[in-house]
Amino acid sequence: MKRIITLLSVVLVVCTSAQSQLLWKVSGNGLLRPSYIFGTHHMASSSMIDQVPGLAQAIESCDIVMGEVEQDSLLSQEAQSRMAQAMMAPADSTLDKLFSQSEYRTVEKVFNKYFSTMGVKLSQMNMLKPNAISTQMQAMQAIKYFDNFNAADQIDMAVQTRASQEGKPSAGLESVNEQIDLLFNTPLTEQAAGLLEACRHDDNFQEQSAALSEAYMSQDLERLYAVMTDATTGDSAEQMERLIYSRNRRWAEKLTHIMPERASLVCVGAGHLPGDQGLLQLLRNAGYTVTPVTQ
Repeated sequence: MKRIITLLSVVLVVCTSAQSQLLWKVSGNGLLRPSYIFGTHHMASSSMIDQVPGLAQAIESCDIVMGEVEQDSLLSQEAQSRMAQAMMAPADSTLDKLFSQSEYRTVEKVFNKYFSTMGVKLSQMNMLKPNAISTQMQAMQAIKYFDNFNAADQIDMAVQTRASQEGKPSAGLESVNEQIDLLFNTPLTEQAAGLLEACRHDDNFQEQSAALSEAYMSQDLERLYAVMTDATTGDSAEQMERLIYSRNRRWAEKLTHIMPERASLVCVGAGHLPGDQGLLQLLRNAGYTVTPVTQ
């Protein structure tokens, strides 16, 4: 479920707090100019740029925007083709072969709950890997928390676009191939087990989505982290290491080399920010001063 917060999060945010816990300033440790870290939801509206205190100014003041993946490379025809290919299961590992008949019916029942109004059946998605199904279901699960969702109007891309309009470059902390591996190249048996578990406990995961939404809208990173790491509904320690912690360490290391040269606005999923292995604490451990932006 951390993918809701990291790679495929879909909660629209209304930011009303006077003190933002989503935008953080990084200074000290020899930096001539501050950089900024912004915790985002990957499918939140671009209107959020003007709702988070200080975010528009951070875009204006930075030299470069660092996203999880650089938008032009992500949207390229080559990347889209690789992504589509990675989502396809081998002929001997389609959904009907990964699940028993009773398990397939369990998945089908929950899938229909989210997609039947669109006229889409699970049998039509049989050739997709389980993670391709689960991420789409997670997206549909969270859509009810906001109105007028527009897949072409997402905050991550909007920040990079606005920076580009001001003549500033953007770059990615990881490559398209790294994101593809993260999402779709884990063992299919593990993917199938995760999808089945999510379908068997769909009501619990809906409650978790609501809790994550509430925590993010209130800009409460501590609460958000508590929901993410809840022992009863959160991912395992191994999954947290793969999805969150190992990436945080790689990103923090890269940023220690980038920020001294170029004032950066770093936009990553909000789940990467909190905790003792979060990006904010890792930068503090590296000697930087990290404080919330107030305005």
